Amino acid sequence: MIEHRPPRLLQFKARLRGVHPAVWRRFTLGDNLSIADLHRVIQLLMGWEDEHLHHFRIHGRDYGVEYMGGLSFDEDAGTVPLSRFSLRPTERFLYEYDFTDGWEIEIRVESVIDEAVSEEKLIPLCTAGREPAPPDGSGGPRIFAQQRLDAVGPSLTEDMRTVGDILVRLADGDGTALADPGTFFEFKQAVSRLKSREPLLAVAFPRAAINAALREAFTTKRGPP
Repeated sequence: MIEHRPPRLLQFKARLRGVHPAVWRRFTLGDNLSIADLHRVIQLLMGWEDEHLHHFRIHGRDYGVEYMGGLSFDEDAGTVPLSRFSLRPTERFLYEYDFTDGWEIEIRVESVIDEAVSEEKLIPLCTAGREPAPPDGSGGPRIFAQQRLDAVGPSLTEDMRTVGDILVRLADGDGTALADPGTFFEFKQAVSRLKSREPLLAVAFPRAAINAALREAFTTKRGPP
């Protein structure tokens, strides 16, 4: 974090372009945080692993965290505070991540609180949102859309029936339900496919988990006295 004059509290809405139903997050943070901090916040909001290149486009210039063999920037993202941009409501800027998949997030400034606020309020906080984000490395908007369609196709019903039939037999005390190698293999494969669909079938974004991760990342842990 960068220390300077009493910071303002910013409220943003981040919307992932090209994805339907819409994936978006509303969040607040202090403008004493840096561009590098904002990058970390977005990664946590989306549940991504920060394994790909990225950059921000703000007021006509590019900013981002440099990695060996990646993009270079005029300034260290960790030394550029958000306060430098004097952001105002309705302003927008762009965050791009994973240039192969081509994820683009439009970030809009919704409100700015100039009055002094507590340090607690300045910690990044997700206040609202919709839809789980695409898994990191899922191929971009078009491929993700197809994955969503495939996830709810006929094979979903078949896998659920396969798993359900076996579970009912086991619940009824049939200890031979998985004795046949072929049946066991089909059951195992069906369970694996259902687990792989979980990120695509979720109907709510995990706000509690996001906020727990944000708090862990942006609060100083004190050791024993």
